[in-house]
Amino acid sequence: MSAHSRSAELAAADVIAELKQVILEQFPNAAFRTRVAPDGRIFLDASTDADNDFDVLNLVAEQTVDFMIAHHRSVHVFPRCRA
Repeated sequence: MSAHSRSAELAAADVIAELKQVILEQFPNAAFRTRVAPDGRIFLDASTDADNDFDVLNLVAEQTVDFMIAHHRSVHVFPRCRA
Protein backbone atom coordinates (compact mmCIF):
# COMPACT_ATOMS: atom_id res chain seq x y z
CA MET A 1 0.00 0.00 0.00
CA SER A 2 1.42 3.40 -0.96
CA ALA A 3 1.88 6.24 1.52
CA HIS A 4 -0.94 8.15 -0.20
CA SER A 5 -3.32 5.17 0.07
CA ARG A 6 -2.40 4.68 3.70
CA SER A 7 -3.05 8.37 4.38
CA ALA A 8 -6.43 8.17 2.65
CA GLU A 9 -7.39 5.11 4.69
CA LEU A 10 -6.42 6.84 7.93
CA ALA A 11 -8.47 9.89 6.95
CA ALA A 12 -11.44 7.64 6.19
CA ALA A 13 -11.11 5.89 9.56
CA ASP A 14 -10.89 9.28 11.28
CA VAL A 15 -14.00 10.65 9.60
CA ILE A 16 -15.98 7.48 10.38
CA ALA A 17 -14.95 7.72 14.05
CA GLU A 18 -15.90 11.40 14.10
CA LEU A 19 -19.29 10.77 12.50
CA LYS A 20 -20.04 7.97 14.94
CA GLN A 21 -19.09 10.19 17.89
CA VAL A 22 -21.32 13.03 16.70
CA ILE A 23 -24.27 10.66 16.29
CA LEU A 24 -23.63 8.94 19.63
CA GLU A 25 -23.69 12.30 21.44
CA GLN A 26 -27.33 12.73 20.42
CA PHE A 27 -28.33 9.08 20.18
CA PRO A 28 -26.29 7.09 22.73
CA ASN A 29 -27.87 3.77 21.76
CA ALA A 30 -26.95 4.09 18.08
CA ALA A 31 -25.52 1.07 16.28
CA PHE A 32 -23.35 1.26 13.16
CA ARG A 33 -22.26 -0.74 10.16
CA THR A 34 -19.58 0.52 7.79
CA ARG A 35 -19.06 -0.61 4.22
CA VAL A 36 -16.61 0.47 1.52
CA ALA A 37 -17.56 0.20 -2.14
CA PRO A 38 -15.02 -0.97 -4.75
CA ASP A 39 -14.80 2.62 -6.01
CA GLY A 40 -13.85 3.89 -2.54
CA ARG A 41 -17.15 5.35 -1.42
CA ILE A 42 -17.80 4.84 2.27
CA PHE A 43 -21.23 3.92 3.60
CA LEU A 44 -22.14 4.31 7.26
CA ASP A 45 -25.44 2.78 8.32
CA ALA A 46 -26.61 4.34 11.58
CA SER A 47 -29.50 2.73 13.47
CA THR A 48 -30.92 5.15 16.02
CA ASP A 49 -34.08 5.94 17.94
CA ALA A 50 -34.42 9.28 16.09
CA ASP A 51 -37.94 10.37 15.24
CA ASN A 52 -36.82 11.42 11.78
CA ASP A 53 -33.93 10.40 9.51
CA PHE A 54 -33.12 14.07 8.94
CA ASP A 55 -32.31 14.45 12.64
CA VAL A 56 -29.30 12.22 12.03
CA LEU A 57 -28.39 13.63 8.62
CA ASN A 58 -28.39 17.19 9.93
CA LEU A 59 -25.84 16.19 12.58
CA VAL A 60 -23.28 14.93 10.06
CA ALA A 61 -23.90 16.93 6.88
CA GLU A 62 -21.04 19.37 7.37
CA GLN A 63 -18.46 16.68 8.15
CA THR A 64 -19.40 14.57 5.13
CA VAL A 65 -19.12 17.52 2.76
CA ASP A 66 -15.82 18.65 4.31
CA PHE A 67 -14.39 15.13 3.89
CA MET A 68 -15.50 14.95 0.26
CA ILE A 69 -13.90 18.30 -0.54
CA ALA A 70 -10.65 17.49 1.26
CA HIS A 71 -10.21 13.90 0.08
CA HIS A 72 -12.26 13.62 -3.14
CA ARG A 73 -14.03 10.64 -1.61
CA SER A 74 -17.67 10.33 -0.59
CA VAL A 75 -19.03 9.29 2.77
CA HIS A 76 -22.72 8.43 2.75
CA VAL A 77 -24.63 8.18 6.01
CA PHE A 78 -27.80 6.10 5.91
CA PRO A 79 -29.94 6.64 9.00
CA ARG A 80 -32.17 3.76 10.03
CA CYS A 81 -34.84 4.53 12.60
CA ARG A 82 -35.56 1.68 14.97
CA ALA A 83 -39.21 0.92 15.42
